[in-house]
Amino acid sequence: MERVLILTMGFGTGHNAAAHALVSRCRNMPDTEALAVDLLELVPGTFHPFLQSGYIRMMMRFPSLYTFLYDRTSHSRFIRYVSSEFIEKTGWMIRKKLNHLLERFHPTRIISTHPFGFLMLPACWRGLPTTGVVTDYEVHAMWFAQAPDLLCIPRRLVNEREQKRLMWQTGCRILEAGIPSASAFHKRNSQIRARIQAGVSKDEPMVLVMGGGLGYGPLPRLVDELSRLKPPARIWVLTGKNEKLYRELTARFDGENGIHILRYRDDMPLLMDAADLLVTKPGGLTVTEAMNKGLPMLLFDALPGQEEANRDYLIRNGGALTVRPETVCKEAAALLAHPEERRTMARRLEELASPEAADRIVHESLRIRREAVLDSVL
Repeated sequence: MERVLILTMGFGTGHNAAAHALVSRCRNMPDTEALAVDLLELVPGTFHPFLQSGYIRMMMRFPSLYTFLYDRTSHSRFIRYVSSEFIEKTGWMIRKKLNHLLERFHPTRIISTHPFGFLMLPACWRGLPTTGVVTDYEVHAMWFAQAPDLLCIPRRLVNEREQKRLMWQTGCRILEAGIPSASAFHKRNSQIRARIQAGVSKDEPMVLVMGGGLGYGPLPRLVDELSRLKPPARIWVLTGKNEKLYRELTARFDGENGIHILRYRDDMPLLMDAADLLVTKPGGLTVTEAMNKGLPMLLFDALPGQEEANRDYLIRNGGALTVRPETVCKEAAALLAHPEERRTMARRLEELASPEAADRIVHESLRIRREAVLDSVL
């Protein structure tokens, strides 16, 4: 019996979504159990909200500081060493709970969707086969601070020569598997059928607007600009779990000029099938889901670090354009008026898509040869 422990950290929603996609795939495998653990949930209540909100606030309010730290940990071996030592030492906050969980579940192998997962793992469990899963379109050097046996990355991200260099330097095997997402995003329904189910006219253009699972970004101004689209379009705005933003946008826009304000929805695959265009922040899982659906994107307000890398990857490969609030209406109108351009973008996204990512990651993870584990673990 294989028991796969999948570690994640809930900074945002992407790491956890990827972890749950992997859990679902593992549970479809014979003689395999899987458990996803958000390490942030093990942090004592006093510290948990500070860590999560502090991370997001630093990116939003002090982007230059976050960019500096992100870049320095990537390019400076010394800074990376100091950072990894700090992260490993802060693991004391969760060490007792994590050890208890490990002893109870007794995994035979470990997957992590965040590089900090392996740094926080107690040393006596590091002899197990390990797989890292990159959930953004950049391989940050922190993944190699405690290198896994296998590192799964997106397609067309690292050339073959660079992959060989990384494997030689770290002993970590690189696999271009893609980013795992829920299986519902892997099936394409006809736009007409999706619109009937969503209650949208098949003759009107439809634009989805999102600020990620937490509803960040200048959504009020974006919606105001998009309300001026000529000819008008159905504009569905998803505020995620941001209740304050939902109330603000509902009071200002809901029902006007074809605008509908929505909270978090669990039928996003259907809405992506129905839409002509997605206006969104470039979060790793959001753009991966749209990529699997072949849905062209306009990207706004990328946060420093990972989101900037995601944006640049999509623009470089021709699947998205970047916009600001003052340009979003013009760019959206141009794409809606030229379906051939949208089809070209959709084809390029489909070339990048990896709907089989979860299957490949789980399959290759289960193939890693088990190494010796300390007697204290057995």
